[in-house]
Amino acid sequence: MGGTIEAAEVHHQHGHGPANRRRRVLRTSAPLLVRHPSGRVRGAVLVLHGAPGLDDSVEHCCRTLASCGYLTVAPLFYYETGGRTFSPERADAAFAALGPADLEADLAGAFDYLDRRLGLPRHRVAAVGFGAAAALAELAGGTAAAAVGPQPPPWPGTSEFDPHAPDRLVLPAWPSALDDLVRFLDAHLPDLPPSR
Repeated sequence: MGGTIEAAEVHHQHGHGPANRRRRVLRTSAPLLVRHPSGRVRGAVLVLHGAPGLDDSVEHCCRTLASCGYLTVAPLFYYETGGRTFSPERADAAFAALGPADLEADLAGAFDYLDRRLGLPRHRVAAVGFGAAAALAELAGGTAAAAVGPQPPPWPGTSEFDPHAPDRLVLPAWPSALDDLVRFLDAHLPDLPPSR
């Protein structure tokens, strides 16, 4: 499984995967950016970046959710390129080039981390997808799924995010929508028992 990047308390940080010169040595899941709440963990959220990568809006979402008591885990899908994101002109093509089977392994690796390392099974995890990753949030199959600025998925045969399915939320792509996301998570994630 990929490593975990523990985020420091700074205004801006980027998680970077291994510098492997674009050579895949092992089939492994993506490294994770993990944000722990300072107090009691109320639940966990799988945060999935879209074509622009692990950018400021995704990091801001992770920080905000952690400040509200949610442990956040964000897989770095572009780890094979050393964490490099792409220009807006190339981002959509780069995201579409990610293999669906590899992305499913990355999601499984994130859920495995939450379950084995932190004791948070899938039914205690929600997923949030940015842009084209909205489809991945629904595919993840957690308790609830939200889409921030959803876009159609670039992979043939992949269903779009269904805003009418139970336990779904669609948000516009701006930071003020995070208040609505927190209220949605509060309503849909089961409360965790206090830790001993």
